Amino acid sequence: MEDFNILLLNEQVELIRAQCAKTQAERVQHCREAESFGRQIEDHAFPYRSVAQNGRRLFDAHSYDDLLTTH
Repeated sequence: MEDFNILLLNEQVELIRAQCAKTQAERVQHCREAESFGRQIEDHAFPYRSVAQNGRRLFDAHSYDDLLTTH
């Protein structure tokens, strides 16, 4: 299992790369990478993004969701 902090770092790096991408294809690729790291974070043994009883996540950083529609 990947180090949790490395997963968080990699997700953020890919989000920044997506924001700075010059083409839509690059943006999509970096968003996919960020989503991949996000899934690994959600599946990690550390409950950083676990779903609470009320259905909300403790931390839900899907900030890449709007990247594909705003640029």
